[in-house]
Amino acid sequence: MFEKLRLRFILIASAAISVILLAVIGILNSIQYIQTNRQIDTVLTVLTNNRGSFPSVAEVKDELGERINEDLLSQYRYFSLILDETGKPIASYTESISGLSSQEIEEYANKLASDGYGQGDFKNNEQVYAYRVSPQQNNGTLVVVVDVTTLYDSRDNLFSLSLILFLVSLGVFILLVSALSGKAIEPFVENANKQKRFITNASHELKTPLAIISANTELQEMLTGETEWSQSTKEQTQRLTDLINQLVNLARLEEQPDLVLSEVNFSEIAQDAAEDFKGPIVKDGKVLVLTIQPDIKVKAEAKSLFELVNILVDNATKYCDPGGCVEVKLSRHGNLRRRARLEVSNTYLAGKGIDYSRFFDRFYRQDSSHNSQTKGYGIGLSMAESMVKIFKGKLDVTYKGDRISFIVQL
Repeated sequence: MFEKLRLRFILIASAAISVILLAVIGILNSIQYIQTNRQIDTVLTVLTNNRGSFPSVAEVKDELGERINEDLLSQYRYFSLILDETGKPIASYTESISGLSSQEIEEYANKLASDGYGQGDFKNNEQVYAYRVSPQQNNGTLVVVVDVTTLYDSRDNLFSLSLILFLVSLGVFILLVSALSGKAIEPFVENANKQKRFITNASHELKTPLAIISANTELQEMLTGETEWSQSTKEQTQRLTDLINQLVNLARLEEQPDLVLSEVNFSEIAQDAAEDFKGPIVKDGKVLVLTIQPDIKVKAEAKSLFELVNILVDNATKYCDPGGCVEVKLSRHGNLRRRARLEVSNTYLAGKGIDYSRFFDRFYRQDSSHNSQTKGYGIGLSMAESMVKIFKGKLDVTYKGDRISFIVQL
């Protein structure tokens, strides 16, 4: 149980730090992406407005920033052509680029112009170019192309570096949390151990006075005869003894989460456990229906699995309506991880509007006054849930068509 709690703590902490790191990385890369696109758009706009070349530094400071100078401006590699209606160059500026030949520049310009006015990018070998095609006042078409490889590389490098830092940071964080998680859950472990010791010690302390009360009652009956008061004392003494035994069993069950599981015949165990209730159910005027597929095997511990079925059928028997029906179904279901499905149901007309999520709480009784005529302590279903968790299964409760059903998947 505590190992699962420790693992859950590590997973939650790792998920939380992952969200934070991804948020930071996402924000940084988004800012870089927006700034890169804005810078490219600004350069294309400046070149387009100046018919394909950069004006003086003083004229572009408002667009490209106060820190721009001749050296920074000369770092941009670009070319521009103004084409007539037939696609022939009227004017061109190609001095700022050396990676493309004159023929390639003209071919790219004609292809981009034929695609229509607009903006985008394209690749040539390892280089990336951004372009804008726009009309001119003399009915010509201006094609401006800027080499943005460096800008794209910077953006991609930031993303790669961010991803590496994320993985390294997450790995270091998981190692640290794993090393310190034992300390983090130590108070819970200590508190749980104290509770278990309290239950065990209290049970031993309570059994002694209960044994004395029981012996004194029997002695009193031998002297004065049995009365309704002595009978009531014996019943309540037995009730307390049963409650203490269940508490001890629950504490012991939770102390052995590493129970050795082996393949057992679920069909035979369910059949044997359910048939033990046939007599009491028929005696109460109710009906027991068994629908158990043969030879269904699961990974479990035979004694605990028998107790699980016993608890669920006993609960169904207690709360079944007078003249109602208790049904036990066992069938194959789903994939190999969930290959058995046990459903124990009973008629329960008063089941509407009940908070079924609380049925597995310890000492929970649907009758909040705890004065119900139905025997029980509200511990059985909690024990059943603990057993199913040990078997790495799932236990659910549903209410449909005036029937309440407890469903175990193993």
